[in-house]
Amino acid sequence: MEITTVLLLLFLPFAAGQWPVCGNGGNYTAASDYQINLNQLSATLPQNTSSNATLFATGVVGTGPNTVYALALCRGDINSSDCATCVNSAFQDAQQICPFNKDATVYYDSCLLRFSNLNFLDTTGNDGGIALLMNTQNFTENSRLFLFTLLSNTSQWAADSPRRFSTARMDMSSFPTLYGLVQCTRPHR
Repeated sequence: MEITTVLLLLFLPFAAGQWPVCGNGGNYTAASDYQINLNQLSATLPQNTSSNATLFATGVVGTGPNTVYALALCRGDINSSDCATCVNSAFQDAQQICPFNKDATVYYDSCLLRFSNLNFLDTTGNDGGIALLMNTQNFTENSRLFLFTLLSNTSQWAADSPRRFSTARMDMSSFPTLYGLVQCTRPHR
């Protein structure tokens, strides 16, 4: 089983908002070849993502220093129309939040988008990554075993699911209910 990226979310209080990350891949100028390539990806990747059964797509446009690499992933429980809308909004917002930045990532509740001039899609030498976001309110040391069990099981279910997505709930009488959501990307090659 090859899981390049795993998103683990434990019902975040800020999940409905955006979480942008502006990278340090340099800047591009208006009407440059890089912007033309980025615009081409922003016109095609939302549809490519939403029409894929796994709601996941990558794209590459351009050559040399003007190459744009992009990845979009929608949460496995949304419909294709909402997926396309989310990825489209993410492209627009990334360019507003990180103006003329060649490397930007936007996380939304329903999707994530990354584009860069650096080839992050090549998994050679990539040990994968995990974004673990959680609400740590009332989180105690005793809860680590429960959390590990919940996330281990949910991760396996997501990896085995056609949409690579799973949610779970763990009810215990002596501990608050835990909720988990896991989404895996496909290998990028």
